Amino acid sequence: MKIGHQLINKESMKIQVNENKEIWDNFVSQSPQGCIFLYSKFLDSLNKKYEIITCIDDGGEVLAGCVILFDENKRPIKNIHAFTQYQGLILKDFSVLSNHKRISKEFKIIEFFIEELTKKYPSLCFCQHYNFDDMRAFQWYNYHEREKGTFKIDLRYSGVLDLTKFKSFDDYLMSVRPVRRQEFNKVKDIEFRWIKDEKILDGIHKKTFERQNIERSEEESALLKSITKNAIDFGYGKLCAAYFENKPISSILFIYDNTTAYYLFGANDPEYRNLFGGNFLMLNMIRDAFENDIEKIDFVGVNSPNRGDYKLSYNGELKPYFILKLEE
Repeated sequence: MKIGHQLINKESMKIQVNENKEIWDNFVSQSPQGCIFLYSKFLDSLNKKYEIITCIDDGGEVLAGCVILFDENKRPIKNIHAFTQYQGLILKDFSVLSNHKRISKEFKIIEFFIEELTKKYPSLCFCQHYNFDDMRAFQWYNYHEREKGTFKIDLRYSGVLDLTKFKSFDDYLMSVRPVRRQEFNKVKDIEFRWIKDEKILDGIHKKTFERQNIERSEEESALLKSITKNAIDFGYGKLCAAYFENKPISSILFIYDNTTAYYLFGANDPEYRNLFGGNFLMLNMIRDAFENDIEKIDFVGVNSPNRGDYKLSYNGELKPYFILKLEE
């Protein structure tokens, strides 16, 4: 169904709770802010209760939507969920409109949606996609009655590599930081393998954290394995490992939607860091993306000094996105 180009009035919109998953997934696939982290197949892997909320017009057309995840106390989570990205409010594609009509229409929808959501949920947390570029409705919420609560807006960045700018993988390889190319060319006696055992990734991931004197919780380990297994079982993820002397020393998980591959997990056995297994896998996964007509690689956040610099060494562009929090 199509909606007209008239401006949206509040009276012509309503909120729908527990939207049908098929309708939701179809909406996600068409939204400019839609991504793998919002599809029901990914949400189910988090093993958390969630509600899909949509804003629809009087003809039943979905105009906007979001997902609310709940904690063990059945309250909306107050921070972005571990191992996720871009789980925010998303909009119908209004790109056919002129800028002034699109901006006005989107603002009215967002404003109405926020007003209705805050009536139902005492706290909210959204991680907005970088294609969501108008935060004014969140900035102006309770603008004249700030004591009633306002949104905290935090700026973050991700690194996004646009593969369409390159003729081939070899062309792309010349654009990465020289040290990455040198490491890639130095690799020997390492075998690239596609694998399906999430426990291999989990085991190396644990060793990575131990090297940093960080203890992972059992919940984090279970979540990593659940996300990885679900992605492989439902065909939206690829898991690989680097093997040295028949032992896995590095592993990476990419997950995919229609246009983009997301670097979600990466781990290296500290004992074999000098073999550059992680870089070897990363560049092979990017090569695979070229071969399968993936348009972009999203490195899923470049917000810590060391990890951010490493991810940007693969020549991605900085993309700003925002985390929005309304707390009780």
